[in-house]
Amino acid sequence: MHRSATSSCLSREPKFARCLVLIGVLAVVVTACERSSPATPSSTNSVNLPSDLSFCADEVNRYRASVGRPPLARSADLEIFATEAAENDGRSHQAHHLFSLTNGGGTSAAETEILWWRGLAVRAVIQQGLRQMWQNGPTGEHYDIIVGGFSQIGCGLFVNGAEVTVAQDYR
Repeated sequence: MHRSATSSCLSREPKFARCLVLIGVLAVVVTACERSSPATPSSTNSVNLPSDLSFCADEVNRYRASVGRPPLARSADLEIFATEAAENDGRSHQAHHLFSLTNGGGTSAAETEILWWRGLAVRAVIQQGLRQMWQNGPTGEHYDIIVGGFSQIGCGLFVNGAEVTVAQDYR
């Protein structure tokens, strides 16, 4: 007859203390894993994915329009790659890691990223991150990409606990 670990722990008094310690350790490990899970973002990082991705593309296009550049069309292929890049780079804490490894995944010609921001809601990260890139001006690499001769954009985002990573991929 097969007994569960819990029933076997409770049936033997000498091992009871050790089993309680084991159960306590397991509870701590499970709780710690849940706290850092990207599926359970903090309240300041609630995500409305379709709306947030649209907002990201709109913000890039707002900056482009301010210097007479045409708007970029959203691309589903670029959004898929940008989402993969945001997650990969957000987890590895390496800027443009996936883009470099895969040469843009065969779909992206350029990328900008807002990496590992904490303490702000997703839209605030997008706004402030793009503002910083823009403020570098025409001598800045990010600015040059935002106003570049591209026709499409895909944004992706990844929330890992309190950290937000946003990727913008272009072609």
